[in-house]
Amino acid sequence: MSRSISANEFLEFGSYQGNMFGTKFDTVHRIHERNKIAILDIEPQTLKIVRTAELSPFIVFIAPTDQGTQTEALQQLQKDSEAIRSQYAHYFDLSLVNNGVDEILKKLQEAFDQACRSPQWVPVSWVY
Repeated sequence: MSRSISANEFLEFGSYQGNMFGTKFDTVHRIHERNKIAILDIEPQTLKIVRTAELSPFIVFIAPTDQGTQTEALQQLQKDSEAIRSQYAHYFDLSLVNNGVDEILKKLQEAFDQACRSPQWVPVSWVY
């Protein structure tokens, strides 16, 4: 895996409890070649890497709920979420608030359906 990391073959990589993991660019390309959509959960700093003509991503930011009981953990999550939004919002095609699994899945499905049916704005650098 170290050799692949050195060769910049990974979109994103990391380690957890001493084990390395990552997503290779080639894996995403193979998914696209099968006319499938790769759904990735990535770290915010990776947005700079995926936002390319090569991958043409539809980037969705899902913020934590703003309803209900405000536990300390939820307040911290909202604070972290707002920090991410303030720094990376210009990469997002869509921002949603997760107020429940059924609601968020419905909104995601509608957004993906719309993105697949309609022309999308892309950066001029992707065209020329």
